[in-house]
Amino acid sequence: MAFTLQILHTSDPEGRVAAVENAPNFAAIVDYLETEQENSITLSAGDNVIPGPFFYAAGNRAAFRDSGLFNSIYNTLFNLPADVDGDGTVDAYADLREGGGRVDISMMNIIGFDASTVGQHEFDLGSSVFASFLEADFQDLGLEDDRWVGTQFPYLSANLDFSEDAALADLFTDEILFNTAFETDPATSLAGESSTPKLAAATIIERSGEQIGVVGVSTPLLERVTSPTGTTVRNPGAGTEDMTALATILQPVIDDLRAGADNTLGTEDDINKVILLSHLQNLALDQELIGLLQGVDVVVAGGSGTLLADETDVLREGDVPADTYPLSTTNADGDPALIVSANPEYSYVGRLVVTFDDNGIIDTSALDASINGVIATTDAGIAAIAGDADLFAPGTKGAEVRRLTDAVSEIFIAQDSQIFGKTEVFLEARVEPIRTQETNLGNLITDANLALAQAFDSTVQVSINNAGGIRAPIGQVGDDGELLPPQENPAAGKSAGDISQLDIEGSLQFNNGLSLLTVTAAELEILIEHGVSATQPGALPGQFLQVGGLAFSFDPNRPAAEDLNGNQVLDENEDQNGNGVLDLGERVRSLAIVDATGAVVDVIVRDGELVGDSNREIRLVTSSFLADGGDDYPLDIFGDDRVDLTTVLTDEGIAQAAAPGTEQDALAEFLAANFTDTPFNIAETPIEADTRIQNLAFREDTVLGEVATTITGMMDEQFLEFLAGEEGGVNLF
Repeated sequence: MAFTLQILHTSDPEGRVAAVENAPNFAAIVDYLETEQENSITLSAGDNVIPGPFFYAAGNRAAFRDSGLFNSIYNTLFNLPADVDGDGTVDAYADLREGGGRVDISMMNIIGFDASTVGQHEFDLGSSVFASFLEADFQDLGLEDDRWVGTQFPYLSANLDFSEDAALADLFTDEILFNTAFETDPATSLAGESSTPKLAAATIIERSGEQIGVVGVSTPLLERVTSPTGTTVRNPGAGTEDMTALATILQPVIDDLRAGADNTLGTEDDINKVILLSHLQNLALDQELIGLLQGVDVVVAGGSGTLLADETDVLREGDVPADTYPLSTTNADGDPALIVSANPEYSYVGRLVVTFDDNGIIDTSALDASINGVIATTDAGIAAIAGDADLFAPGTKGAEVRRLTDAVSEIFIAQDSQIFGKTEVFLEARVEPIRTQETNLGNLITDANLALAQAFDSTVQVSINNAGGIRAPIGQVGDDGELLPPQENPAAGKSAGDISQLDIEGSLQFNNGLSLLTVTAAELEILIEHGVSATQPGALPGQFLQVGGLAFSFDPNRPAAEDLNGNQVLDENEDQNGNGVLDLGERVRSLAIVDATGAVVDVIVRDGELVGDSNREIRLVTSSFLADGGDDYPLDIFGDDRVDLTTVLTDEGIAQAAAPGTEQDALAEFLAANFTDTPFNIAETPIEADTRIQNLAFREDTVLGEVATTITGMMDEQFLEFLAGEEGGVNLF
């Protein structure tokens, strides 16, 4: 008998500032669409949280514990107060507590997600923090003393090993359970159950007597791009993007799932409908992987930020789909398979209504483009599906999520009232530009880091940031797609063009510490080669670099350096002086250090060849993440004389919202010292006009023949005095 299933999905919801508006609309759309189909499930492809203003707002005690908001939210969700345990007394939550990420998880609990895969950002603050919002914090005295309810859905990953992770090992089950087995609701608390699992390789969701298998897969590069403390990637293929190896890990789990886990769940028939929740960060990998797997029907892809849509879909202004929705392909059985993906940050609800035949094979003739696709979480998106219907009536999912985001909004207003500088232009850090080319915000951030480093150590010449550490632009995209500077916020006393603490926190969400390191000229070339090694059409690598104190050109059509975890070949060659150097790719054609005026002061690479003494030392500043070897930058291998600025800087200076020596503090101090009276006005340039990072697929190489424009070269006299520590400058130390 044919079975029709509606799959509502999101990729990388990761609450950020935009979630204040997007998340309630997302919840309202899901609420409405669930009434449109008899059988509906809601899934996430991971990265449900990310460190940043939204994440940390949930730790505000006044907003969430003292106000009783979490208590009210969960009493409504679980239809309390009520005589839950049947003893004639009224039980209700009265002491649910604040904590990082708990607003994100509460929104997902309200929306009713059925399962999620594990993304990398869940681990950004370590496994203990991940566990803190996963598991319930039940007390022995009853609901009124419970402190947190945990996730009401399973997190799934078949290729992660949690067994040696002290924070997560006890939350993992190797059994395949129904997704309801992961709930920690009032009945669980009152029954005294304290060992409810939260992590698994796979789960089963039941609708109308039909069972749908769901398997999770995480990026095999996990240990390179985030900070798990004990969780590792299973072999074969750990640390690589070898989909053949990954398939050998996933297929046995899929086979067990299809067999009903040897019928330990009491299933009468084999499961013949399987969904893969994938967080591989690259849609091309999802397309490769599905062809290697038997029995998988649908892939919900995440991590790449790839928008799939068709011509009937309501999109946000300026958004252009990368391909059609859904992508149609075949699995290893030769049966039809579908891949879906949507943009992050609760910006779209993905909707796939699919019909399976008696054998669990997708009937592609039943796919309806007028129903399937993505729906923008905007007023226009809501109107397109619901007309004038009120989707925010009291008690609806949209209304309950809005109660949470309203509380976060009040916290944001306070942060938006702290102004550190001004800009006349949009500061570009949207995912595609920041991970493929030089941007004005990338330049601003790296120059701010360089200025702070030079104020402490005048020998520092170079600043390097990974683009993946710059999470959002500063400014606004207008209704017609126009790129605008930050807009006014009368409630915060913020004028148009003001750059606030909220803007800074939204962009530099991780707020890494800054570290000073010494490398050789040859090693600097290696770093730059690595930064552009993953650049290719359609790719958005987080390792792509933004730089200060440097200008370089690269040819993306030349051989690239391979990654350091198993694929990279470190060839020992000799330079003209007989010194051993590491040759890691041929893309960098010109590379030079430039001074504060933008003049070239040291040529490192000319015509693809290292110039001068390969062992001459260069002092640089970078994030502690890269200094530790993050994004596979080998600074943990050959960076010498490391100084972490967070351990040596103590004066809070003008900006006191972030600790001295951190990324947010460096940018705030730089803006306050240099762009308070005179707004920043260097507009974003197209890739053809970039000067610090010259992509030779788009322009000629002028690195060594033309002065590179730098922000530090445009500093006013007051800021130069600040750098020199003269009277009248700003003393940070």
